[in-house]
Amino acid sequence: MLRSLSLINKVQSKKDIPEKETWLKYLFCTAEKNVNLRNVEDINNISSKVTLNYVKGTLEVLDEEEKTGFLSPKEYSYIEDTLKWGEVAKCGLKIDRARWTQKGYDLNIHNEASSEIYREDVKKSDYIVYILIKTHGLVGQSVQGEVNLDVSKELTNLIHSNLIEKESLEKVLVVLNKCIITPIRPGLYDKVKSSVNKAIRDIVNNKYKRDSFDDKQYLLDRFKKLFPNKSVDEFQKIEKKFTSTVCKKLAYVFENFELWYPYSALSNYSLEQIIKVFLIVANKVQTTKRHINFVPFMDEVYYMYNGMKVKNLFKQRIIESYLDDQSIEDFAKGKISSNVHLSFGFKATYNAYLIGIKFSSQARRLIEFCEVAYGTNELYNQAVYMLYDLFDFRRDKYDRFYNEISYLSTMNSTINYKAVILDYIKGNTCLDVGPGGGAMLDSIEASGKVKRVIGIDISQNVIEELNNKKTKENKKWEVIKGDALNLKDFFKKGEIDTIIFCSVIHELFSYIETDGKKFNHKTIEKAIKSCYDVLPVGGRIIIRDGIMSETDKNRIIVFKNKKDIDFLNKYCKDFKGREIKYKKINENTVQMKENDAMEFLYTYTWGEESYPMEVQEQFGYYTPSAYIEMFKKIGDFKVVECKHYLQEGYEEHLLEKIEFYDENMIPCRLPDSTCIIVVEKM
Repeated sequence: MLRSLSLINKVQSKKDIPEKETWLKYLFCTAEKNVNLRNVEDINNISSKVTLNYVKGTLEVLDEEEKTGFLSPKEYSYIEDTLKWGEVAKCGLKIDRARWTQKGYDLNIHNEASSEIYREDVKKSDYIVYILIKTHGLVGQSVQGEVNLDVSKELTNLIHSNLIEKESLEKVLVVLNKCIITPIRPGLYDKVKSSVNKAIRDIVNNKYKRDSFDDKQYLLDRFKKLFPNKSVDEFQKIEKKFTSTVCKKLAYVFENFELWYPYSALSNYSLEQIIKVFLIVANKVQTTKRHINFVPFMDEVYYMYNGMKVKNLFKQRIIESYLDDQSIEDFAKGKISSNVHLSFGFKATYNAYLIGIKFSSQARRLIEFCEVAYGTNELYNQAVYMLYDLFDFRRDKYDRFYNEISYLSTMNSTINYKAVILDYIKGNTCLDVGPGGGAMLDSIEASGKVKRVIGIDISQNVIEELNNKKTKENKKWEVIKGDALNLKDFFKKGEIDTIIFCSVIHELFSYIETDGKKFNHKTIEKAIKSCYDVLPVGGRIIIRDGIMSETDKNRIIVFKNKKDIDFLNKYCKDFKGREIKYKKINENTVQMKENDAMEFLYTYTWGEESYPMEVQEQFGYYTPSAYIEMFKKIGDFKVVECKHYLQEGYEEHLLEKIEFYDENMIPCRLPDSTCIIVVEKM
């Protein structure tokens, strides 16, 4: 076993640290928690020994490699010393870090600072090890697009100075990078191995080509490396906005700076928003520094909720709102409007700019209020409404906040009820409007009924989650960020054969203002007209959504828990879709119209956890006949199917809580909740 690995094991077994092993003292005796939050699931339980554990992981890889005899003992010692010292600048006691900072070591650029600490602490320091520490990680960063390969020229100079043979350096770099990358994530090294080894060959052979930094295609390729989670569609759309001004500003960043943690900080944003951040940076930084570090921005992204690491969507939505307020060209020209609630922070250190976000005291307090109020229903509602009002958020675009992860999971769990939709799909291309967690996209793709499957959603968070799912699960379907009310902006006439609205139209109806009014049937008409504009003759619209009863008879609800009548009172007060009326018969019994009962019971079924969202939505908005009349109003449609039913499991779940009667107190079935309507363009 490697001596350094043995020492770590002894220290972790509560043995003393040998006095001369200062690298181990720094790694072990530290309160620092410097870590890439992208790779952490539980922020609350990040150990102060996270860096020590990572270094141990790198040494374990080297320990296995040593058994192969691929390198000479001297070459293995180079790597062992590099791994021992390569991360020390992330650690140390407060007194150590103060001393290093006073000496001018930039601890935010840990590889460079660690190399200086090594040279200071080791009396007989080796210049090769010093350079390996200083440049360690740069090969991987160049593969990810964070740095230009020529930042590794000090490695090439080792060969030119006859300090090490070319073949020896190549082997050392191959093994060193395997040790560095393997512990980060399972399978990561195998994924990047070929690119890493090619970069190493270029370094040892002095093949540093001059990049055309302001070339549009070069810049697009650079962003593809930096943000592999972004879709082909996003890149195609953004390419049109890469004017010469935009290209020059972006080229300035890539040519002059090394980037730290851009993916972890920015990958949750759209590609256009990311590029706007880069343009803000380009207008603010000067070449007196060499590094741009996004760690402060990254630290704003994540938050612990219900034991899960989730994105801090309150902050993210505010940042998105700010970035969406102006065009890319305006950002490139530096014509960036000020915002009283948000600004980008640029803190200069010895050799870096730390990029962060500053919120106004009003915004930060409101964000904290939303975080504290979450789960308290009415109070949370008020908090989120205040956030909406302060930043003028569009409700269908910025709803659900922390519930989005669990909501998407819930939507996926209902896919069995939606599978009947597959029977009605026709043509070669199918569009799923508001695809949620992607379950319908998966089902359509698996059915093999069409050649091309597309999802469109206005919520950036949904698009992000779907793109992550697509990459992780190797799906072929596509997703684009767009507005269902303006499909012709995204598709040519006749390009889409089938358009699906699965539990989506009631959200458009509930959240989108038409003529200054939400809960407006004209919004639904706009959605259908939008479909009509892009469908070919014979193209289909499939709708699965809420329905209203034609008869709307009186019904009686008996709550088995009399306290649940308070839920009804709160619902009637909070619901804005229409006035919900009831007549109280006794302390646990009410009489309501059938449609009012269905509307209430739908939200009642979802329960307290989903109440803040569901109370904002009206699930039933048309009777079957009104639906058909609406289609006739829009254009020439043929009705292929129009049926309605009570969703499976709905009755069983509700009857644990209520008894349902007609006005004569005779037990009766619950009203139909859901419809399937299929029409064909004539």
